Amino acid sequence: MSIRLLRDELINKIAAGEVIERPASVVKELLENAIDAGASRIAVRISGGGSRSIEVEDDGQGIPLAEVPLAFQRHATSKLSSESDLQQILTMGFRGEALPSIAAVAKVQVYSRHADEAGMYFRIEGGKTLACEERQSLPGTRMLVEDLFYNTPARKHFQKSPVSEGIFINELVGRYALARPDISISFSSEGRLYYKTPGNGELKDAIIAVHGSSLMEQLLAFTYEGDKISLSGYISRPELKKSNRKLQLFYINHRPIRSPLLYRAVDQAYQGVLVSREFPVAIVNLSIDPEAVDVNVHPQKIEVRFRRDQEVFRAVNEVLKNRLGEYQVSFNGYKHSRDESAAGTDLAEAIAKHWISGSLPSFQNHRQYPMPPPKTIQAESQPGPEHNDARSLDIIGQFHDAYILAEIDQSLFIVDQHAAHERIIFSRLLEGQNEKDQARQELMFPIVLELSVAQTDLLQEQLAFFAGLGFDIDLLGHNTIIIRAVPAGLNGQEERTVVEMLDAAHLEAGDQWRRNALISMACHQAVKAGQSLSRAEMLNLMADLLDTPDYKYCPHGRPTLIRISSQDMERMFKRY
Repeated sequence: MSIRLLRDELINKIAAGEVIERPASVVKELLENAIDAGASRIAVRISGGGSRSIEVEDDGQGIPLAEVPLAFQRHATSKLSSESDLQQILTMGFRGEALPSIAAVAKVQVYSRHADEAGMYFRIEGGKTLACEERQSLPGTRMLVEDLFYNTPARKHFQKSPVSEGIFINELVGRYALARPDISISFSSEGRLYYKTPGNGELKDAIIAVHGSSLMEQLLAFTYEGDKISLSGYISRPELKKSNRKLQLFYINHRPIRSPLLYRAVDQAYQGVLVSREFPVAIVNLSIDPEAVDVNVHPQKIEVRFRRDQEVFRAVNEVLKNRLGEYQVSFNGYKHSRDESAAGTDLAEAIAKHWISGSLPSFQNHRQYPMPPPKTIQAESQPGPEHNDARSLDIIGQFHDAYILAEIDQSLFIVDQHAAHERIIFSRLLEGQNEKDQARQELMFPIVLELSVAQTDLLQEQLAFFAGLGFDIDLLGHNTIIIRAVPAGLNGQEERTVVEMLDAAHLEAGDQWRRNALISMACHQAVKAGQSLSRAEMLNLMADLLDTPDYKYCPHGRPTLIRISSQDMERMFKRY
């Protein structure tokens, strides 16, 4: 094959593939441009999950009429002028690739007004300019991107559903809203306003606007001023646990980033407080010399490298660990301040509520079934039991209050009691047995909870689903709900369960969301590691596990039991 130069149109489409992966990529680039333009107000509006239309409007400095065509040329930017500027990047964008990449794969209209100039209108489709003229416009810039990937069907085919893409954009705009609490940032989808931050510079108010006051009440503020690095933000109390890192948000000089180094620093700060696969909320702002961090790693500018990564790691780790230590001391001494929303009276009320409602932790509350009569254990392939005589099941004991040791057919079985119980509950919920197997628990003190707009929308759509599980939930007002009853066995985790069920599999919809919501609920209801069980309770749990479909794995995919045969034992002890 002969070597040839690619056409500019093809070059732009290839370059666009690196920068514009999905509708959220367009929103990110336009948001960053609006921030760099000095906007104090930014509105993001989408339809069709962003594939149909994306509109970003700001009150920034606008684009001069003469420079608009140049703005859509590759590597044209107002943010860099020399190579040395790469060492002091303070703007969100700087590569000069965003606008031409968007224009290469979409239909774009621009309305802008710069300073005292007349307004302008610019239209470009698939990289081809169709209009550039004066037109009355408001100060600032309004970008309208329509029919994304209309000329690259392969890329369009690989997009997720409009619901999933819309959730991606919702979360992305929320990250930038917390990065710049001094800017009023709003997000709307299909004509509905989801949130609008006040733009008063207070991170606390931005968090409440995006995620609701219920989350804010469970966060701890922290600040640190050092010679080379400054930190500020919020982390969650140990009582608040998430099943993923979705609410671990990091910012370098107000730039949202991802960093395995910082994830690890947070994990180690919570070491001994949270267990594996439990994640805290962390909103961490780092102010650092721009020369000490390289943001020019990837076209999307979300990955960074630190010149002194161990110093950054230690600073973040130690500041968060110290803040958690301060909270633990005050908690043990009942010295919560009202500013932390955890005064001693709040603690007393919480204990009283759980005591009166009978929801203090106990295995009796967790169990969804009485002690059963003798059961037949069905024959199973490895690694399960192979005999169908219930009398072959013998409970040996419990190890570390977390694992059940049992002998079945001359094999030793080590059973993870939480994973096993989680599988039992999930299977029953999945089969629709919850109504007869699971009692509803009326709350002595109904719980009032504030949700985000996205969570409220999903709850309204799924109220019948929640009611079928034993919840009694009503809407009180804008984004506020009241929980009057819950399925038995949640043991003081009612709020967390509802929120995590609404957050479950946030990129999915329909049946997949419901399945993951049931997994979250089963996890909260299941007996926990560290809980002592009687011999009868262990026998009961084992018998039910072996009668459960897919009993070898919990709903998350972890094994519920491990088998060590007599031959395995003899081999390990080198008896033959």
